[in-house]
Amino acid sequence: MKRIILGMIWLIACNSLTGQPLRVTSNNRFLQTLRGEAFFLLGDTAWELFHRLDREEASAYFQNRAAKGFNLIQCVLIPENEAFTLPNPYGDFPLKNDYRFELSTTPGNHFQNTLEYDYWDHAEWIIAEGIRQGMIMGVLPCWGEYVTPRFRNQLILVPEEGYDYGWYLGDRFKNYNDKIVWILGGDRKPDEATNGVEIWRAMAEGITDGISGTRNFDGKAAYYKTFMTYHCYESSSTWFENDPWIDMHAWGSYHEKRNNERVYEMAKADLQLDNPKPTLNAEPCYELLPVNYDWEKVASGRFDDFDVRQAAYWSIFSGTCGHSYGCNPVWQMYEHEHQFLPLTAKNRITWREALDENGAFQMGFLKELVTSRNFITLKPSQELLVTNNDDPEGYLVACTGDGFALIYAPTGKEFQVDFSKINFNKVEASWFNPRANDKLKSITVKDDDHVQNYDPPGQTKRGNDWVLILDNKEGY
Repeated sequence: MKRIILGMIWLIACNSLTGQPLRVTSNNRFLQTLRGEAFFLLGDTAWELFHRLDREEASAYFQNRAAKGFNLIQCVLIPENEAFTLPNPYGDFPLKNDYRFELSTTPGNHFQNTLEYDYWDHAEWIIAEGIRQGMIMGVLPCWGEYVTPRFRNQLILVPEEGYDYGWYLGDRFKNYNDKIVWILGGDRKPDEATNGVEIWRAMAEGITDGISGTRNFDGKAAYYKTFMTYHCYESSSTWFENDPWIDMHAWGSYHEKRNNERVYEMAKADLQLDNPKPTLNAEPCYELLPVNYDWEKVASGRFDDFDVRQAAYWSIFSGTCGHSYGCNPVWQMYEHEHQFLPLTAKNRITWREALDENGAFQMGFLKELVTSRNFITLKPSQELLVTNNDDPEGYLVACTGDGFALIYAPTGKEFQVDFSKINFNKVEASWFNPRANDKLKSITVKDDDHVQNYDPPGQTKRGNDWVLILDNKEGY
């Protein structure tokens, strides 16, 4: 009994020391909880969450996302848009002005007292509410524009200021740290400002020191207590591959075009690093966003549910540790009365209506499929495909794991599988419909030449995407 009690004390102590919501698996490619349970990250992009939603709206948003299987919410404390011209629903701003980086805080935090309840109190309430509803909060300290600006004056000018702001956040939210993934950056490459890389490193150190209860800006911190990444177009590995504060790499395939090959190329590139970490497509094409930011005419159309499915399956089957979804009205929490052009241009529905777009449901279907198997053993396996012709829209992606293989066919075209590449003697083959979460099953035995032909149901066309599931049934 004494050993059991001591063991429980040790486990509790370890959890309180780490404070991390997640840790990296032993193969350095996936995530798990501190209890050792595999964790498939399914994120939703809600950049304007702190800025635009009141308590009732935020609670309803979390409830909707939890019901669909999302488990991480990406949101930014100091937003890019209208941070100095549009207050939050309670009339508060995050900063005192737009020329010095001074937080706008007030003594006290009582919700019924408008003189006490400030922007940061509301942000803390939202973090707590998201956690209460089962979410991990993916918190960006500020949009990249405040460190590496493109359109305004730089507000965080030196590493010392980055450290101080980070320390405030770490100290302020330390009681929630075991459910926070800290996401530094925000669109901007860290070297777009002369000292940008140093400022972000300082901010990471400050957050960690604030959580640890120390204040010593010396380039070192107890980074095992935090879980961090960096968000921009290129992978965080470009600048921070060996930085001790980076636990997971992130990048975005973004919105320039349909059939974006960066979706699978970036994932594979990160897996080939000398010091690999889990990697995430943290900003793929957003559902309902005009293709290539065509705000005026929307001549190229909008990304639809097929586009977001294609990006998700391409990413995950190419080696990411999960996926982040986005919907154009939702990330900006768009209301008709809020018109910060051009980002709201041509929006046809509000964020509430957009919560139930097809793609959001289908991300949950994807999660169900992947987590139904031992997905932390998953690895890209293009060698299974006998041929994979140059076909931007219908590009096939294949992966394997312990006792299973998955092949995504975006346009339902016929393909061949080389079974000599996997050690399966008896195969159960299933077609999975990613649009409707349906499966059609059949038993197939390998041909003597080890090559099997598969023709997905329906016509070969855009949007008729299918996943071939191959399970090794030897010994069943």
